[in-house]
Amino acid sequence: MRLKKVASGAHHTLALSECGKVYGWGDSESGKIGRMLNTRNKFTQALKIEKVGAKNAIDIFCGNQHSFYINDKHQVFAWGLNNHGQLGIGNKNNTAAPTRIKDLDPYEGDFVVELAGGEHHSIART
Repeated sequence: MRLKKVASGAHHTLALSECGKVYGWGDSESGKIGRMLNTRNKFTQALKIEKVGAKNAIDIFCGNQHSFYINDKHQVFAWGLNNHGQLGIGNKNNTAAPTRIKDLDPYEGDFVVELAGGEHHSIART
C-alpha cells in the first residue's frame, strides 16, 4: 500500500492511501478513528490500524478529537467528538461513522478543498 497523506489530531492519526482508502489508529474515544472502543483494553485497540468507512477519499484532515475526509465528488464527511457541533452534521451527537456534511456539498462549481479543526470548532475553505 502506498500512502498519499497522513494527518493527526491530539491523540489519533489518519492515513490516506493512493487508492482512496482511509485508515485510523490511536485513541478511539468519541469515534475519532472511525470505530468505537470494543475491548476493555483500549491500548490494544489503539495500536490496530483499521480501515475507516470512507469511499473514494481524495483528502483527509483532523481536528483535536474529530476527523474529516473529502471524496471524489467533493462531498465532505466527518466523525468523532461533536459535543459543540464541530462536525457540522446538524446535531451534537458523537459518531464513529463518517457522516456527510450536507451543508458543505458542492454548489455551482464551488466546493471544499481544505478543512481544519481545533478543539471544539472546525473551518472549511472553498
